[in-house]
Amino acid sequence: MAQPQRGRQRRRQTRHVTCTRKDTAFLHHALYSHYATISDFQVFVQDAFVFTTMLPAAAVFRFPWEVNSGEVQEGESVRVFGRLVCYQPEESRATLSAQHASKEHHVVVHTVFVEPFNPIIGAQYLVLGEVENAQGVGVMVRARVLNCVDGVNIALLQKAINEQRSFFGERERTPSDAAQPAHTT
Repeated sequence: MAQPQRGRQRRRQTRHVTCTRKDTAFLHHALYSHYATISDFQVFVQDAFVFTTMLPAAAVFRFPWEVNSGEVQEGESVRVFGRLVCYQPEESRATLSAQHASKEHHVVVHTVFVEPFNPIIGAQYLVLGEVENAQGVGVMVRARVLNCVDGVNIALLQKAINEQRSFFGERERTPSDAAQPAHTT
């Protein structure tokens, strides 16, 4: 097969494949050479299904003031943003800050899963993680992902989050509206 030329995008083509007896025999051999019995393969499939159901739920954008106000339940996956104001590497803890309605709101982030990282005090960060209650701290986000997003327009990000929420809210209401009969004249 010829290699695509540099600088040009390779066109994707959809190919329809028909399996011959030889192909089927190869797949059968590949399965049985890796799995002793079909029940071993079934166990593998069941384990893979259990693993995928154990993954955390998709994270929802939450504002820092919502995380601390109790609107977010423990264990919920969230995305939170804020300016890094404090990092304590010995405790694997960072503090993000955001301003809303002339009040400063702080979110504590547990950083053990994302270390080592190079903290930049004063930079904007985006955190993806789960909310948990910690003794002496209160509500804390256990970070799975911690990205420096310095330079992001925070006002525009807040507007986008609100637009996304209204879109999802309309989408959830639409199926019930569609179930109603159309107006006949």
